[in-house]
Amino acid sequence: MSAGPRRSGSRADRLFRALLRAFPFDFRTDHARDMEQTFRAQRRDARDEGNTMTLIRLWLDTIRDIVTTAPREHVAILRQDVGYALRALRRAPVFTASAVLTLAFGMCAMTGMFTIVNAVMFRPLSVDHPEQLISISNGTGSPFGLSFRDLQDYRGQSTVLADAIGYQARAAVLNAGDGAERITVEMVTDNYFSMLGVQPAAGRLIQPDEGRARGDAPVLVLAYAYWQSRFDGDPSIVSRSVRINGRPFTIIGVASPAFRGTEALVRVAGYVPAWMFDTFRAALGPSSILEDRAVRTFTVLGRLKPGVSLAQARAALDVKAAGLARDYPSTHKDVSLRVVPETHTRPTPEIGPFLRVAATAMAGLAAVLLLITSANVANLLMARAAGRGREVALRAALGARRGRLVRQFLTEAVVLALLATLVAVPIVVLAMRVLHDVIAGVSGIVAIDPDFSVDFRVLAVTLAMAIGAGVVSGLAAALSCCRVDLAERLKSGARGATGLPRRSWGFLHAGAKAGASSRFQNALVVAQVALSLTLLVSGGLFVRSLDRARDVDLGFDPDGLLLASVRLEGYDSAQQLAFYRTVRDRLASLPGVEQAAWIQFPPLGIVGEIAEVSPDDRPSDPDWRPPTVAEAGIGPEYFATARVPLLEGRSFDGRDDSGEPVVIVNETLARQLWPNRSAVGRRLTVDGVVCDVVGVVGNGKYQNVWESPRGAVFRPLGQDVPALATVLVRSRRALPDLAPVVRETIRQVDGDVAIYDVRPMSVHLDNGSAFFIFRLGAFIASMFGGMGVLLASIGLYGMIAYHVSQRTNEIGVRMALGARAADIIRDVLVRGGRTAVIGIAIGVVLAGALARMLRTLLVGVSPFDPLTYAAVAFLLVSICLVASFVPARRATVVDPIIALRGD
Repeated sequence: MSAGPRRSGSRADRLFRALLRAFPFDFRTDHARDMEQTFRAQRRDARDEGNTMTLIRLWLDTIRDIVTTAPREHVAILRQDVGYALRALRRAPVFTASAVLTLAFGMCAMTGMFTIVNAVMFRPLSVDHPEQLISISNGTGSPFGLSFRDLQDYRGQSTVLADAIGYQARAAVLNAGDGAERITVEMVTDNYFSMLGVQPAAGRLIQPDEGRARGDAPVLVLAYAYWQSRFDGDPSIVSRSVRINGRPFTIIGVASPAFRGTEALVRVAGYVPAWMFDTFRAALGPSSILEDRAVRTFTVLGRLKPGVSLAQARAALDVKAAGLARDYPSTHKDVSLRVVPETHTRPTPEIGPFLRVAATAMAGLAAVLLLITSANVANLLMARAAGRGREVALRAALGARRGRLVRQFLTEAVVLALLATLVAVPIVVLAMRVLHDVIAGVSGIVAIDPDFSVDFRVLAVTLAMAIGAGVVSGLAAALSCCRVDLAERLKSGARGATGLPRRSWGFLHAGAKAGASSRFQNALVVAQVALSLTLLVSGGLFVRSLDRARDVDLGFDPDGLLLASVRLEGYDSAQQLAFYRTVRDRLASLPGVEQAAWIQFPPLGIVGEIAEVSPDDRPSDPDWRPPTVAEAGIGPEYFATARVPLLEGRSFDGRDDSGEPVVIVNETLARQLWPNRSAVGRRLTVDGVVCDVVGVVGNGKYQNVWESPRGAVFRPLGQDVPALATVLVRSRRALPDLAPVVRETIRQVDGDVAIYDVRPMSVHLDNGSAFFIFRLGAFIASMFGGMGVLLASIGLYGMIAYHVSQRTNEIGVRMALGARAADIIRDVLVRGGRTAVIGIAIGVVLAGALARMLRTLLVGVSPFDPLTYAAVAFLLVSICLVASFVPARRATVVDPIIALRGD
């Protein structure tokens, strides 16, 4: 009669244990045993009463107790495991330091890369509801912005947009009465601050409709950081008048300190209403950026209405774009929109997609390096765990379950990773400051100021990576060591402190098989070699691409050129032209200077002008569209100074400054517009102005070295005199010595002029849009690759050395039986070489996959360049053989008598 209740009790006990296991509890803890005994007694009493509701209440109370007790139980166990792990690591300081520093390598790389990616792509703007912001840009090609009039039309798309703003950065010269200073000012629509929800730190911000009426006093809002650095945070600056580009502006307020603007990389000093553009800059004549729909220079952000999806907004805006194409066919034919989240177009719609590919590739390389470090630490942990076999056996004999032992090993590994994070984060903070200074020195018209601060997102991702690296590196050691034979471990004592089965030595004997731990250790080293090859190949491709990029025909000769850029303030067009002529004549007369000439923008700078051109004999095809080309104003002798080949016609001279409009086109545009005919003597309409073509010059690179051949037009500097220009000086003198002379010569003409970026052309190319991305990619990938090779070499050396130490007796027996030292060395080298070859074979496949991602970042180099792959493979094989030779040589000095005596 009692069998039935016992079976019922047995099922209830199993159900109770299943509840404990679900959370999970350790059945061997005192608390779990007390809970189980209490549950049995209460269940027995309830069963004796025969009350079903009492049993139901008992189960409900038991489940509630388990749910509330489980967190406290696990916290107590975790506290115990962490304390034990810290004590164990403190007893092995050499191992702890090695593992922490190794993991810190990978953590530094991954944290640093995510800091960069976070700054450019993920960190939301410091505005109200940044998740509602979308970017609206031209999807048919350069330029990527929208016209001011189109912006007003899209802003009225009230069905999906709550509002829309437009802005564009402009270089300017500010004079507060104590000297001129070059700054970056952002022209913004009047609803800019109100839509973003930005509050003033002092004074007030730009109000809706401010500046629309002709005659409104020009106003300026300062960025908080500029207010602090330039005016020491003086609140009395509000209502003070300053001069921007020679015109008075009244400072009306300071933006919030949390607001860094809407561009990820640009350091903005202040904001002016876009309606005041004609005041901000000299009158533009009949064509104004505020009126001409063909001038697409505004970056546009819209705010979605609550409940409106991105797809709905895209569909509605596409309908509006189609309507504009019907209403304005001359400027909007085939124009489409690109509507994406605001973060997808950082730092600008033009280079946002390119930068996302580059950042993803660099983050992938950093992740690979973190995997290598995790594998290396896993090898260290496995070697250490093998020496703790007796400890594990004793703890298992005393009742520790396998899961409990695995948890302890994982806790130790995670503690190591967290210690590595404490080392890595300060290093990353310092490295980001250095990188900020490097990028801030990139030459360009606008100031670059990335925010590489380490915020909570970076710290959260770093913590997650640390825990993941700890689990990855600790799991292998935990599983290999906890696969124990208690009797064998306890019987073997200290001599049996190895976690490896007593079998023949891996690859040293044909047909022999290594133990599971040995095979896993070998697999880790193979993974390290494969990942190291992936990193080195990526670095090699970037280095080769940098070399090829330097060999690309830029269209001019950069050797011996010095640049100096200026921004004029308070000049009219005639005075500006006179200034440029005077400076050019004085520079050309300096000793050692061969030639000097002006250009509106420095070659291969960050920005440039875009023009729309149409020939006088345009095709009758109704589908023909005027091409968009690069445009620049140049002074006399520019082509001779830059050594741009003149293929046909003549160059500009002084008579073109005030004569009929003329232009010089490059070879690509000449062939595009007048194939098989001479371009000289033709008439070309450039942005609505009819010009005579007087010459044809060779092609060049105008914004970046990877661009395809594109059309370009050059116009005389004197026909539309810019306030900002760059002088090129070709000299036989050492350029660093010439730089201060050039700066002083310009100041002699006007002591208040803002002079900047006085540097050799080679420095300008290295730090600008020409080669900077290649230099940065080559440096990062090569650094990661070098660190990966170092770690892989250490891992291979550690594995071989460990196996040699574990097979000391076997080597002694073989040498006692007549084996030669050369045989031992050869066998060990074969093991190391085979590991390297397997890793290289896998690495070639991985490198090929990664190289396909890098295809758009390479110039003149195939992603599968055989020379790069062969050189990296040879280097890795050589390093692996050297790493194997040291323990192999040590194995040959084993005394057979001592080795045999050990058994």
